[in-house]
Amino acid sequence: MREFAQKLFLGCVGSCLLIIFAAEAVLAGAWPQPKGETQVIVSVTHALAHRSFDQTGNAVSRGRFKKVETQIYAEHGLTDWLTLVGEAARSTDKSEAFGREFTDTQFRRLELGTRAYLFTWEETLYSVDAMAILNASSGGDDPAASQSGDLDYEVAISTGAPIMFMGLFGFSAQRFAYRHRPGIRPSVASADATLGLNWGPDWITMLKSSNEYSIGRTPSPRGHYWSSKAEFSVVHRLEPGFAIEGSAFRTFVGRNVLKETGFKVGFWYEF
Repeated sequence: MREFAQKLFLGCVGSCLLIIFAAEAVLAGAWPQPKGETQVIVSVTHALAHRSFDQTGNAVSRGRFKKVETQIYAEHGLTDWLTLVGEAARSTDKSEAFGREFTDTQFRRLELGTRAYLFTWEETLYSVDAMAILNASSGGDDPAASQSGDLDYEVAISTGAPIMFMGLFGFSAQRFAYRHRPGIRPSVASADATLGLNWGPDWITMLKSSNEYSIGRTPSPRGHYWSSKAEFSVVHRLEPGFAIEGSAFRTFVGRNVLKETGFKVGFWYEF
């Protein structure tokens, strides 16, 4: 019970993508896009792992693993309360084991769905996401892993609120999601949050954490997995409608997952 409480606490301190551009409206995360407006985020993530968390949560040595993933994320305001959301990802994974290197480059997933504004209560906005996720590549030989063609469904509740911290304006946001994975694969629950601070008209810092847990029955001989990842980002607006983001992240605790360390570069467009 104590271990579960610790995991739940970590989950309540976690991350979802969003940004504030100075005096402009918040344009991502829990907030819907204004009607007729579009935001596109193109990002490249580089991750390394020399160790992994085993079934007991201890970090153990493993062969070298490297991933370079390109993501395209987009939002479009269909109405004042309904936003269309989509994401596509392609990556190259490289593993080294027993003196040999294995490379796998594939289109990984396609996500499509909507975000609907629900209501605002005491300056906190509430919204709900409904997503369909098409897995386009194999997750390995583990019977609990997704395979090409598997279709998952996700429902999430997000909240967002403006804050004041040490004289700086900012925001906090949370996202709680459940992903149903049909078949014999376990489902996934996640609890994420972001704390952002505005350092002037063109600079934002964001402290994030991302946490997920497999739930339900699993055919995996290794059992369930869970992970908690922290990320720090700096966003700089170069001109109206265009900004760049640089971030670093690390998986600090987990079970049956890689202990990843990496960085990301993102380009934000609004039109």
